[in-house]
Amino acid sequence: MAYANQESGIALPCASALAGPSAKLKIYLLCQKAMLTLGASLSKKKFLGLMTAGLASATLGLAASPAQALTQFAGDYAPGNWTQTIGGDGSIDTSGAPSSITLISSNDGSGAQDTDFTIAAPTAGTVSFDWNFSTADGAAYDPFGYLLNGAFTQLTNNDGAQTQSGSASFSVLSGDVFGFRQNSTDSIFGRASTTISNFNGPTAPAPASVPGPLPLLGAGAAFGWSRQLRKRIRASGSMKSPVELEG
Repeated sequence: MAYANQESGIALPCASALAGPSAKLKIYLLCQKAMLTLGASLSKKKFLGLMTAGLASATLGLAASPAQALTQFAGDYAPGNWTQTIGGDGSIDTSGAPSSITLISSNDGSGAQDTDFTIAAPTAGTVSFDWNFSTADGAAYDPFGYLLNGAFTQLTNNDGAQTQSGSASFSVLSGDVFGFRQNSTDSIFGRASTTISNFNGPTAPAPASVPGPLPLLGAGAAFGWSRQLRKRIRASGSMKSPVELEG
């Protein structure tokens, strides 16, 4: 992060000065360099204002949040929050959660049956996932796909191999019921199973973070050093040489 002076177009990389254990020395050296660069174009008052604003901006940057990772089958999408609807002797294996879950089709001779795993979207956004399908029967007799408000979208290819895989994504609105279906058209001649992984679903944004103790302590140290710098500049009576700061 840098604070840019609009008059001179020069940016002060104050964030790097606060990053390490030798922050105090770095700030001092930074100020010396800045004074050499800006001394000819800025008054002491403007320079001090520039440094104070830069230190404040850098300190707030320390509290930035990291990028959000895949939701997987955890949190809002933990297996216990989903609805399992199982026809025939199908099953759903959640032992791989949060990384993956597996849907297994019926094979008890009971005719067409669905194995569904569904949930209501907590907020609007995009659902994405990878899938890996395998069947002992023909692919046409054990299709796999996703559900959105009861509508089934098939992902497997009826004319494809007994082992297939792919990735998919679709949009949902808050409250939409979506999920996965492993179907069997006849429940005979072998089961099919599909493993869903790299799942990501929309989640409500987290509350705005409040700077914790470390950023606040950093701010105190930075502004304390800034006050010492001001005293030295005032005592020097000019900005002619950075050597005068070493008093």
